[in-house]
Amino acid sequence: MKICKIKFKNIHALKGEHTIDFENGILGEAGLFVITGATGTGKSTILDVITLALYNKIPRIEKSITEKVIEEEGVILTKNALDCYAEVEYAVKGKRYLSSWSIRRTRTGSLDKRKQELIEVTTGKILVSGVNEVISENERIIGLNYNQFVQSMILAQGQFSKLLLAKKDDRNALLEEITGSSIYRKIGRAVFQRFRGVEDAVKTQQIKMGETVLLSDESMKEIQDDIVEKKPLCIATEKKQKELENKKALKESILKNIQKKEANQIEWKAFLTDKKEVAIQEQQLEVHDSVVVFKDQMIQIEQADKTALELSATIEKGKQRILDFEATKKELIQSASELIAKEVTEDKLELLLEDFREKVVSLQEAEKEKLNEAKQEAQRIKDKLQQLKAFGITLIENENLALQIRQELNTIEVEIKRKGLSTIDAVRTKKEELSKLVLPASQLIGDRKLYDLKSEGIAELKIKIKSQFSEINNFIESEKLQKAELDNLLPIVEKAKVELEDWKQRKSLDQHRAELEPGKPCPLCGSENHPYAESIEDILVSTLQDKLNELTKKSEELKTILLQTEAKKAGLQTTNSKEELDLEIRAADFKILENDIAVLCSQLKWNKEDLLEKWESEFTTLQQEQTELDKLGKCIQAKVVLNEMEQLNSSYSVLKTAYILAKETLLSVYNKNDINNAVSDLNRKFSVCRSELNALTAQLSEFIASRTKTVALKEQLLAVLIPELQKKEIDSLLILKSKILEESNASQIRKKLQMLKDNEIRLQTSLKAIDETLAEEELLNDTTVTLDELIILLPAVIKEFAILQKHIWDQEKRIEIDTLNRAKQKNSQEALDALNKDLSLWSKMNMLIGDAQGKKFSNFVQDLTLRQLLEYGNIRLRGFSDRYLLDVTNDSDGLKVIDTYMGNTKRSVSSLSGGETFKLSLALAFGLSDLAARNVEIESLFIDEGFGSLDPESLDQAISILENMQNESNKSIGIISHVGELKDRIGSKIKLVRTGAGYSTIEIE
Repeated sequence: MKICKIKFKNIHALKGEHTIDFENGILGEAGLFVITGATGTGKSTILDVITLALYNKIPRIEKSITEKVIEEEGVILTKNALDCYAEVEYAVKGKRYLSSWSIRRTRTGSLDKRKQELIEVTTGKILVSGVNEVISENERIIGLNYNQFVQSMILAQGQFSKLLLAKKDDRNALLEEITGSSIYRKIGRAVFQRFRGVEDAVKTQQIKMGETVLLSDESMKEIQDDIVEKKPLCIATEKKQKELENKKALKESILKNIQKKEANQIEWKAFLTDKKEVAIQEQQLEVHDSVVVFKDQMIQIEQADKTALELSATIEKGKQRILDFEATKKELIQSASELIAKEVTEDKLELLLEDFREKVVSLQEAEKEKLNEAKQEAQRIKDKLQQLKAFGITLIENENLALQIRQELNTIEVEIKRKGLSTIDAVRTKKEELSKLVLPASQLIGDRKLYDLKSEGIAELKIKIKSQFSEINNFIESEKLQKAELDNLLPIVEKAKVELEDWKQRKSLDQHRAELEPGKPCPLCGSENHPYAESIEDILVSTLQDKLNELTKKSEELKTILLQTEAKKAGLQTTNSKEELDLEIRAADFKILENDIAVLCSQLKWNKEDLLEKWESEFTTLQQEQTELDKLGKCIQAKVVLNEMEQLNSSYSVLKTAYILAKETLLSVYNKNDINNAVSDLNRKFSVCRSELNALTAQLSEFIASRTKTVALKEQLLAVLIPELQKKEIDSLLILKSKILEESNASQIRKKLQMLKDNEIRLQTSLKAIDETLAEEELLNDTTVTLDELIILLPAVIKEFAILQKHIWDQEKRIEIDTLNRAKQKNSQEALDALNKDLSLWSKMNMLIGDAQGKKFSNFVQDLTLRQLLEYGNIRLRGFSDRYLLDVTNDSDGLKVIDTYMGNTKRSVSSLSGGETFKLSLALAFGLSDLAARNVEIESLFIDEGFGSLDPESLDQAISILENMQNESNKSIGIISHVGELKDRIGSKIKLVRTGAGYSTIEIE
């Protein structure tokens, strides 16, 4: 991944728009460059732009950038700026991408929502938009998340030593984040969760198996014997039930057929009644069938009569419409006469209208041409008015414009005479002379303010150093007193130890003392009085032990206090030495600044001893004179525009008069809007009217001919039909129509007759079938038992059978359930065996790499990663020095450094000096970049860290390593620093220069 170009606007102290091209020009040719500038000019801002555009974060703030963070922290957006943006163009595997970030203030002053986009440069296609989407896509394309990016490519302030000095857990967390190997922590947690899951499954399976109950062999035999006993009885009962059911069904069938026969006889009586009622309708249907053949001829005659009537009505309407169109035609001819103010005839209407239209169009074009000319001149005047606004002159466009122009010209002439400068070149020359004074004056005032601040700082530092000397002397005195007190106390402690041991030896005679009896002589001394037989030694020994503990505690406290005093003294001495060195540096810088002020005072011919307020007053006078010259320059430029406007205004008056005359001429001939539409509308309406009249006349002739033809057809049909009707004794069409039934009624009568016939056949057939069935059933009927007796007897037999059947089913079900339980138990045992096998595996896995937080496996992996990282770091470290090597031990929380100059002794990295820490941190950072480069090709590297802590030899080594790294890998390497040797050694530079109001600009050289 390579950073090709950055572009940004209003970020931190870098106000306005800026572009830095790392791929082309000076920076692209050099490869290794330094980013330099005074403190606070915005060196680190360049790195902020890169991470902001890619990840919406900057190294100096831990959290993501939001509108709230910008407002509360006062970061990103330049003070008083309304908007800002950051763009990074980068290349990955031959493809180029542009990632952008922007924000702006709304009209109310609040911050609008942030915007981010990712564009493929070659095609210009927007890949994604939105903060989260752009960050995710950048991570995917680059192959690094934010933390990996700043550890591998953007080595920002405060990041170098974080990994070097971190404790084991913190270091592993950093490595996990940097290398993106959080998967191992997830694996560790997953193994633990799987182990727990399998363990729970085994317990659950064991509980389930305990819930299954199997039948004993005795119970099984009893059930089987019971089934054998009950089955024959059940079969006999079932057979008896079926016999009773058959008898009952037969008797019910006989009863049902007797009822059917009775119902059939009732239906037959109803059928005979219906047959008499339908006889009249049957006669009507016979008449209908004899005359229905004349229906079509009758309908044709009726339709012809109806058509003739309709044609007569249509002919009357056509005659009326012809009269209406004739009236409309006369009205249109009258409208045309009124339009052109001349008598118009039907044959010349279109010709006269066209001549009039051409005349009006000619006058309209003449008016429009004059209007356009006037408008163009008016627009030129407006353009000039806009130009004047740029020079601070606002004129009102009205009838007094000429007077306003003349007044402004007179005012400008007065100003030119007052200043004595009449040309732009003269003004520019005068401004250049002033600029040569303004820039040194601005620098002098800034240096003077810095001079006063540094003077105060040096005075405060001197006081602080003096105070530190006093504190160091106090620590020395305290140290002497504490050593003396400790020297006095140590012999007392030794004496107390000896005394305690002596009394402990005496106490060992307690056993013998315990055997002495009052009034009896001691075997050793013969005394009958035994004062030491009591346990006073216990009390003495305890007292002496307490005394020794107290003295030992006091001596340890004195030793601790003495060590603390020595540490504080050493720390204060180190601080004092650094601040004395700082004082020397400040004094040297102060002297240089004092000389710069003297040179600028000499250049400006200002008195060095004057107060700052006087200098600022003189500087304000110079600025005011510059402002007046700017104003005069605008007046001279405005004079040219005003002269041009005067000529334009005169020309506009002439054109306006010509337009008014053309408009009046047009209105005298035609005073409406669109002549083309008016003429076209009249022509169209006249043409339509004439066409309609012709069409209506032809159509009326056709209708009259059609009516005549229809009447003749009606007469022909009647001549044929009437003789035929008379043969049927029918005298008219009306009588014929009354004898012909509606087809629906005729069809209904036919259906009714057919139904009667079908019903007759059905009733006869049904009666015959019932008689035959009854005869057969009577032969089979058991007369020894009645239906009522069967109704009572059958339920008892059914119940008995059901009880026997259920009992047998229940017993068989118990056998079936037991069989299933045995199969289930077997399967459960197999499942338990499988789970126990699984548990054995995952138990071992959990013991090796699993835990609830995934820490065990993650730490193992990160330890391997750390050793790889230390190998890469030590390779880079050899370029700095052959003295140190980085190492890690399993029993240590922090990293160790091997000092080859001290017999390969190991010590903590926290014991290193500032310069040594920087060198080891830089080597480790390069090692981390090399480690990341295994998966991601890193072609850009930015370093923002304290090279100032290195001695000249180490600094020279660091620069040489960076040069070799750049030459070997063709990387683009940028270093942020204010170290003089670094700036002199590296030719290509990005310089940040402070301007007024605390802002900075960028210069590339």
